[in-house]
Amino acid sequence: MIPSEIFLSSLKDCEGFCLQDFVAAHEEETAVSIRVNTSKLAYANTSDEDALHSAPSGIFSNQNNAGHVPWCGHAFYLKSRPSFTLDPHIHAGVYYVQEASSMFIHHALLELLAGQIDLKALDLCASPGGKTTLLASIPNFRLVLANEIIQTRVPALYENVVKWGAPHVFVSNNDPRDFEKVGGMFDVVLVDAPCSGSGLFRKDEDAARSWNPALVDFCAMRQKRVLADAYKALAENGIMVYSTCSFSLEENELNLDFFLDEFDAESIQVSLKNDWGVVETRSKVHSAFGYRFYPDKLKGEGFFCAFIRKKSSSSTVGSLPKVVQYKPGRTDEIIKKWISSTNDLNCFLMEKEVFVFERNNEFEHAMFKQFLHLRKSGVRVGTLMRDELVPDHELSMSTIYSKEISQVEVNYDQAIRYLRKEDMLIEIQEKGWIMITYRSVPLGWIKSLPGRINNYYPMNWRISMRK
Repeated sequence: MIPSEIFLSSLKDCEGFCLQDFVAAHEEETAVSIRVNTSKLAYANTSDEDALHSAPSGIFSNQNNAGHVPWCGHAFYLKSRPSFTLDPHIHAGVYYVQEASSMFIHHALLELLAGQIDLKALDLCASPGGKTTLLASIPNFRLVLANEIIQTRVPALYENVVKWGAPHVFVSNNDPRDFEKVGGMFDVVLVDAPCSGSGLFRKDEDAARSWNPALVDFCAMRQKRVLADAYKALAENGIMVYSTCSFSLEENELNLDFFLDEFDAESIQVSLKNDWGVVETRSKVHSAFGYRFYPDKLKGEGFFCAFIRKKSSSSTVGSLPKVVQYKPGRTDEIIKKWISSTNDLNCFLMEKEVFVFERNNEFEHAMFKQFLHLRKSGVRVGTLMRDELVPDHELSMSTIYSKEISQVEVNYDQAIRYLRKEDMLIEIQEKGWIMITYRSVPLGWIKSLPGRINNYYPMNWRISMRK
């Protein structure tokens, strides 16, 4: 869809903007890109080539491979958009469909955090989870908290986090102002701010039709409030990542100048390669570095991002939570056969629900429980029923399930039937709980009983699409 004249006129002062090329790009199709979950594939003892290249769905066949996303390892372009819904691997969390421009954050953080470990990240406006799963794939982080402000958007975030399977990701549902309670806890705070959406006009015609200058002004004002709240959660010398899918100066460079006016912080420059097509900009007042992504200059949609370092700490925590030293109990014995190791995991019960999280995140978990509205803590292992465990889907999606669990490998047609919660048309001699796998990667649980097989794929995640 060709953008309106008033919108195009508003971009005339933006660094790197070329009217003719910009308009021409909006008459072309958008690029399709995916980012592979290498941690999950490594845990399942398979590779991205094994899993994706030979898949019957053709998701990443040699014929559909359009090359790597240059600024993000293990991310690829596809020549055409396949039916992702009918690919079992997307439901298993083998990859995430993500716009290529936004993956630049991966390159920037790997560079800026080089040599640092055991870091904590907050994705403040996280749904549907693309940038959360990107953060979870960066080895510098031992903890990632994905927060979604709007309650109705939490289920999509939860589903994508569960499918990605990283045990060090937590999910919360809080207003940005609530994070003042935890003080300057986070080494990285990512603010993918709600915006006017002009960077997505090629993909979203409704956004193009609804765009107007008043919307830009409203979004810019709201972004200032979110940035101010996010700053309080950032540790001294921590990095704030600010991003939008807008081209407007008011939501990008002007907000950087506002932030540097208000807070003791400094802009950070990130390295670029000339052939990437990313435009480096400088804000008018403070010469803050920003990075613009134009669809006429690279294979990706409109995007803006910037990186800011907090120079001094002004955040305090009201009262520290009491952290009780973990003592293994009866529940640990029950779940021992279900998870790879209990040595580095804390187990806790909520009524009959069993959860585990990595022990080195014990203090942070206590903080989150005291000050925030948690929607996901570590991995839900299952439900206790008379000293037996009914395994949860979260466990099958994680990278902590025991390799000793009984598994049954299914073909493509059987996998699709499983994801539809239909009869899988297979015979299994073994009885009890069994993990269903497709090309070595788990899809979920079944229970094999005399004369029947019960399908335990989550009802609200089942697919209804037909070929």
